[in-house]
Amino acid sequence: MSDTTQILQLPGAQLKSIEQDGDSVTLHFSLVHLVQEMENAFEDSLWTQATDLAVSGVEIEGDLPDCPCELSGGDLTDNIFTYRDHAPLPINWRGEVHCKLNTTTGSEFSLAGDALVVTQIDHPRYIKHVKKS
Repeated sequence: MSDTTQILQLPGAQLKSIEQDGDSVTLHFSLVHLVQEMENAFEDSLWTQATDLAVSGVEIEGDLPDCPCELSGGDLTDNIFTYRDHAPLPINWRGEVHCKLNTTTGSEFSLAGDALVVTQIDHPRYIKHVKKS
């Protein structure tokens, strides 16, 4: 039996809208890429899915971008661990969390808080197989 890991990719993510409610911010993505890594397989597979990324107890640094927009990359931080341009799913982090995102237009914004949760919406859709990196 092989192990499977899903990796959320930030570059190319399509940010549809941003919702602020009290001390929480939710980023609604119409599309993110997911790489499904399979142990002992010759190739991984690339998928797409809509997701929500929510940060509670949030402090916002920088200006939130106009939506819709596309991300060029960023960092997701779970306490002492920082993931550049990607992060393993599921994401349900507590403690010191941070989300620094860059758009393709060159703007940058950060969300720091005490919890970061990614919720996958609907079902992922297969795109193609990709060579292992």
